Amino acid sequence: MRALERNQSLSSTQQVTPEELIEDDTSPPREEETNRIDELFSNPEQTPLNTDQQTRVKKRKRSSMGNNIMKNYCRAFVNFALSDLAIPYLNKREEILISTQRFRHILESKRKKVNCIKSLRSLLLHGKHESKEMEAFKYEFQRLCEVFLKYFCVNWIFHSKVADKIKHLHYRGKMLRRIQNPEFFTYLEEFGKKRFPA
Repeated sequence: MRALERNQSLSSTQQVTPEELIEDDTSPPREEETNRIDELFSNPEQTPLNTDQQTRVKKRKRSSMGNNIMKNYCRAFVNFALSDLAIPYLNKREEILISTQRFRHILESKRKKVNCIKSLRSLLLHGKHESKEMEAFKYEFQRLCEVFLKYFCVNWIFHSKVADKIKHLHYRGKMLRRIQNPEFFTYLEEFGKKRFPA
């Protein structure tokens, strides 16, 4: 850089050879540059981030956004079940003992609480001492979650404010399998291989 400046300051009759340019670039940095570098490294808070560091920070933010996948899916299930899109899929069987208004009323009362695996699982699992109405509600909600995952999920992912669309798509199949078998719905992510002592 300094060699180019020097080259520009020379008159047009004088020429600089490539060897001189290489020698000039290997010369020690100027005093101002050294002071600036020392100042940057002595105070890390003021050090500007280079592009590598910026991408690492963005990846960390993205991974923390990935922790909200379950919450996003829970909200989507409930919102879909309460929407008018779900009405054609409700009460497909004759033996269902719950009306559409009653179904919506029960789900509306549980809407704020459904934001994690535990609360979603409680809406899907049939208990031994539950009323027929609650069993019908859980059956209908499970079927609506399956319908959402099969037919409406991709559209929701790509037309919503979801930050990590690919990760949500990746978990779609896992969510569908766990909705179909809620007794096995205890976690969403697979854990690393456990090492057992020999």
